[in-house]
Amino acid sequence: MFQRVLVAVDGYAPSLGAAKKAVEIASRDGSEVVAVQVEEDLPLLPEEKNAEAVALKGAGQQPLTAEPLDTVAAFGRKHGVAVKTVKKVGRVTATILSLAKEVKSDLIIVGDSGRRGLQKLYFGSVAQAVAEHAPCPVLIVKKDTVDITDLLSVLPKAEAPEPEAPVSPVFQPAVFRRNLVFAGGLLALYALVYFGSALLTSAPFKDTAALEVLGLPLAIWLGWITFVSGVVVVRIFLARSNHKGAGSHG
Repeated sequence: MFQRVLVAVDGYAPSLGAAKKAVEIASRDGSEVVAVQVEEDLPLLPEEKNAEAVALKGAGQQPLTAEPLDTVAAFGRKHGVAVKTVKKVGRVTATILSLAKEVKSDLIIVGDSGRRGLQKLYFGSVAQAVAEHAPCPVLIVKKDTVDITDLLSVLPKAEAPEPEAPVSPVFQPAVFRRNLVFAGGLLALYALVYFGSALLTSAPFKDTAALEVLGLPLAIWLGWITFVSGVVVVRIFLARSNHKGAGSHG
C-alpha cells in the first residue's frame, strides 16, 4: 500500500505511461499522486538542443502534450484520484529526488526514455539516476509497455500531435565554402596548440615538461590546455555555423 506516489512527467510518451501507472496504483490504494514537471536549467547550445530533439525522434519519440501536468490532473479526476501538480526549474534528477523527500513519497514512478548506446551516454538517464539515489522504491516504466490511449483521450483536440511535413535539405555552396574555410582555420589553430604541446613534452624537453607550475608539472597543464582548446574550438565552430545558418534563412 502506497500513500503518496511521485511521478515525473515531461510530455513524452514514456512519462505519460508512468503517469497512467501512478493513477492506477493510487486508484487501487487510495493514494495521493504528486506529478512534477522539471524544466532543465542547464543552458544548451542550439546545436545541442537540436541534437537531443533528433535523438528523441530517432528513438520514435515526440512530445504528445505541452501541458503534461494538466493532462495528468484531468486523467486523475476522471478516475477519482487526487493529483497535486508541481512545476519546478532545476537539474531534473536532483529536483525529483529533493521533492520526493519533501513530500515524503513512498514510491517514485518515472518513464524510461528508451535511449540506448551513445545517446544514453551523452544525454544520460534520469530513470537510472533516480533509481540509484532515491529515498524510496522506484518503478521504471519502460517505453511502449503501457497503453496510454485512454490518457490521451483527455487531451484537447487542438493538442493532438500532427505529423510533421518532411523538409528537404538545400545545399548552399557559398555557406559550405565559408564553413570549410572557417573549420580549416580552427583545425590549424588547434593543431598548432596540440603539436606544440606534444613537442614540449617530448624527450628532448622532458626537463622543461617536468617543471612545476602551481604545484603541477607543466606537461599536465599543457594536456589540460589542449583538451580545453579542443572543446572551445568545437563550440566556436558550432555557434558560428548556427549563427550563419540562421542568418542565411533570415
